[in-house]
Amino acid sequence: VSTQSTGEDGSVDYSSIINIDMYKVETSWELSGCVRAWNKTIQYWMKTYVYDTTHLPKAVRTDFVFAVSAFWHGIRPGYYLSFFSAPPMIKLQQKLGNLTRKVRESNHKLETVYRVVNWTLVRVISSMFLAPFYMLELDKILALYSSMYWVPQITIGIVFFLSILLPQGERPERPKTS
Repeated sequence: VSTQSTGEDGSVDYSSIINIDMYKVETSWELSGCVRAWNKTIQYWMKTYVYDTTHLPKAVRTDFVFAVSAFWHGIRPGYYLSFFSAPPMIKLQQKLGNLTRKVRESNHKLETVYRVVNWTLVRVISSMFLAPFYMLELDKILALYSSMYWVPQITIGIVFFLSILLPQGERPERPKTS
């Protein structure tokens, strides 16, 4: 991968070395949008060489990518607790979005409320589930979770079961790329 390319007009484009789109990280109202905007070159590599090439069912490929990412970072417990928390949240948010899409599309105010609530939840969820990534050690993480009355773990358990129980809903059609 080159770090620069030259456009037809002779201008230089350094887009392949821009790794974080901080605006999208901070403004995304979907957890998946935050994840895609963070560490973009690694996201591309993981999608191309892990997600797209694995022979696992599509339903568990995202989980597998997060497991590979956790292993990539190291073997400390905090990495795994953080990375394994994201897929159920992403799946639930996608399902809820699909299930409520038709209602939201017909009501602009409802769509705005939905996005504001989701944006707020993404900030809270990110804070709760990134803490182990920074703490790394299990005893510190357990002390943190005990001080929060295990709300993050109870939340992830509920979300996990909701993401399994809820129907998928209708996905929006994506434009075909050539």
